[in-house]
Amino acid sequence: MSTSNRSLSQDNANGEKWDQCLTDGILKTAFGLTWGIFFSALLFKRKLGRPWPIIFGTGIGIGMGYSSCQNNLHSSNRHFISITRQDQQIPTTPSESE
Repeated sequence: MSTSNRSLSQDNANGEKWDQCLTDGILKTAFGLTWGIFFSALLFKRKLGRPWPIIFGTGIGIGMGYSSCQNNLHSSNRHFISITRQDQQIPTTPSESE
């Protein structure tokens, strides 16, 4: 029963990470699109101006969202790594230091 509870909590954690990635990616893409429209109107003095600032801003937003999501998904692997030296072991979690 504890194994199923552990897998459920791990599934919930993974689901929360994916939800955060999706939300973050959508927000960063929208902000990139907004900045692209703003600079397109600012640089070319038209309502939508030229399309390249819009495409460029959207691409930057997608890239930032992807990078943030990748870091968020891979960060769980780094929390419980112990650093060892020849003379002692350095604890990396608060429970190991007590």
